[in-house]
Amino acid sequence: MMSDDENGSTRRLALATKGGGHSLFVREQGLADAPAILFLHGFPTSSLDWTHILPLLGEYRAIAPDLLGFGRSDKPRIRYSYALQADLIKALLEQLGIDRVRVVAHDYAVTLAQELLTREAKGAIPFRIDRVVYVNGGVYARLHRQRLIQRILRTPMLGPIVARRMTSASLRNALNAMAGERDAWSEADAQAHWREIAHADGLARLPQLLHYIGDRRRHGSTWEAAMEAAANRSAFVWGPADPVSGAHMLAEVRKRMPDAEIHELDGLGHYPHWEQPVRCAAAIGQALGRVIDP
Repeated sequence: MMSDDENGSTRRLALATKGGGHSLFVREQGLADAPAILFLHGFPTSSLDWTHILPLLGEYRAIAPDLLGFGRSDKPRIRYSYALQADLIKALLEQLGIDRVRVVAHDYAVTLAQELLTREAKGAIPFRIDRVVYVNGGVYARLHRQRLIQRILRTPMLGPIVARRMTSASLRNALNAMAGERDAWSEADAQAHWREIAHADGLARLPQLLHYIGDRRRHGSTWEAAMEAAANRSAFVWGPADPVSGAHMLAEVRKRMPDAEIHELDGLGHYPHWEQPVRCAAAIGQALGRVIDP
């Protein structure tokens, strides 16, 4: 069932993959016949991250799912993988009838975008990726700076206990610690995002979702190669004040991908799209505009 809200429409879509069926919660904005933009969020948040951005890119058909295990999508007790997330994105775009897409990916999802590019190079997806815009994430796995809370959540004994005790106040502290601006996340912001994280016993899923740190280390060279091969279709909208994947990550991008388009948003941190959405949307809109036809 689709419902309208101030930021477009939302609905749940049941998707089938070779590994089984799952439902994803999806936000949509814009006209159905406009160029499609897929917005992919980070850990531990959800598509709620993009709600300030979507109305500012009205010339596009924006699609922002909660990835499996996040937000209001299904949260099964499984071993989460980028392969499964990519299978679900493939099924989502097929169901929506999209054969060309531009991707905006943040944090956790930058690696999902790399996996989609890897599959595209092998002819394993039925859609064309016209453009990828990366927003503050571990595009080079070895340079990702793990936060202490992530280390704790990954420990088998302590992680599940700590995860269940997360509050909106502790979430706010963690998010503001990664921001470039003081108090970028208000108490109301943190409460809204915490509700999405905690939905359907989501706090218990947090340690399982942290698979991505180990997976990046094991498969990073393959994913990074696919990203670099698509440098002329890549753009980076980046907050350099981010302590996790900030200026040091962007320096490596400049070194390894000199053909990539870069928009450095001085003073912003890990969530530039939440800290200053108008400024970030302008950079994303510019980055999305340059599509190179095959």
